[in-house]
Amino acid sequence: MSQMFRMSVSARRAVLVAHVVSSVGWLGLTIGNLTLAITGLTTADPGTQRAVFVAMDVVGGTLLIPVSLTAFGTGLALSLGTRWGLLRHRWVLAKFVLTLVAVVLTPLSLLPGVRAAAEAVSAAPAGTLVDLGGTGSDLLAAGCVSSSMYLACVVLSITKPWGRTRWGRRALADRPRPVTAGRGTRRAAG
Repeated sequence: MSQMFRMSVSARRAVLVAHVVSSVGWLGLTIGNLTLAITGLTTADPGTQRAVFVAMDVVGGTLLIPVSLTAFGTGLALSLGTRWGLLRHRWVLAKFVLTLVAVVLTPLSLLPGVRAAAEAVSAAPAGTLVDLGGTGSDLLAAGCVSSSMYLACVVLSITKPWGRTRWGRRALADRPRPVTAGRGTRRAAG
């Protein structure tokens, strides 16, 4: 599988900065939301509960989709526009799949739960602690799963485990080798 285009050094650096910033931002939002969810589900103060779930809705509802799409798009651009390739290395493919799953689940699963929790605590009479039941457990599970996925992506980016995929090995074998005179030959003993 040949590479369609190669980014210039300055373009790669710009996209890499955008990727790291958006990815770190996404991880930070997720850890922040998990912290808020834990606080909202364990507090005995109805005012605190209302404040944390409304804050989750305001921040998450505003930032999670654009930040996740930026991380996904810049990661895809880096994989397609650099030597790493999307299908050449197992760690790149694993990061792509983890990120794709998170991008899809954020608007389909996480944000509806955040909105439902914010609506429930906002609709409750003042001074009433709301039992969020399954919505609360879903928010905790989503926060734990997504934080684990993003931390796994960080580890994959740093360690680059598992080597090349079948396509990456094929591309490496098909790559023309430079020929240099006098290198790699041994003189016969004589």
